[in-house]
Amino acid sequence: MRPFLVWLVIVGVLAGIYAVLPKTVREQGRRPLPPEWTRPQPPPTVPPPTTGIRPAPDVGAPPLRGQDFILTVATDGPRANDSLGTAFAIDVTGIWLTAAHVVDECKAVYVLRERDWRAATAVRMHPSADIALIRAVDTGPTITLAPPAVPAVGSDAFHVGYPQSRPAQVHTRYIGRARIERPQRGMPPEPGHVWVEVARAPAFEGSLGGISGGPAFDSAGRVVGVTILESSRRGRVTTAPVERIRDLLVRGGVEAKPGTSRQQFTATSFQGTGDLLRAAGTVTHVFCSWRGNTRPRRQ
Repeated sequence: MRPFLVWLVIVGVLAGIYAVLPKTVREQGRRPLPPEWTRPQPPPTVPPPTTGIRPAPDVGAPPLRGQDFILTVATDGPRANDSLGTAFAIDVTGIWLTAAHVVDECKAVYVLRERDWRAATAVRMHPSADIALIRAVDTGPTITLAPPAVPAVGSDAFHVGYPQSRPAQVHTRYIGRARIERPQRGMPPEPGHVWVEVARAPAFEGSLGGISGGPAFDSAGRVVGVTILESSRRGRVTTAPVERIRDLLVRGGVEAKPGTSRQQFTATSFQGTGDLLRAAGTVTHVFCSWRGNTRPRRQ
């Protein structure tokens, strides 16, 4: 009988400890925690941006040596609504490049051209990177791709697009390489480059949702990547590397020619440069109609 009594006392003590633990501690072992890295998604309500350049929150100086990041991205699940993103002109025959998650599972896709929405079709998606080619009637001046190389730590990038479905741009600095892991079975890890925010123009707060698929330019106006992920809490942005863009163009039978756009970026002029690229039609808005029976309003 004594061993039985000893075990009974132990069970009673453990039950008492469990009962007084905070609920969050008790449930943490069986409730999944939200991932930090997410694909930028526009919020349901969009506050109007203010004017001027908003410096990013102080996140410390960039490291002297590049860091390696492992980013785990949650499964988005089946698409269940319409969405907006960004694309940029890659070839004068009507080829645009965007993020794959912007146009994946869409029954209809539209790009904004000269204040009107033109129907587009998905041409090809990269098998292991979050980028895709789409075709519309035509494009504006096309971009130039930077040589395939890892950016220097502390180098600048300028992301142009439609965060929160409004025209804006983000100035960032390179801090390291990323290994992007997705929970889908059979999906290989995806390489990426991680950048930390420096400033936004025009000034706005919150998520960068809507800038997915937009180009990241270096100071010379060459594209060094495609914006695909954000970490709002840490003020970081991840891009698909330029070598993945070149690989996708080869797979899609598109020649990587030097672009016709000649815009350059600085820390003080990047707002005006982004506006010029959108006005020329080099960077545009993308609309995904999930069911295929909706169409965005004329701008």
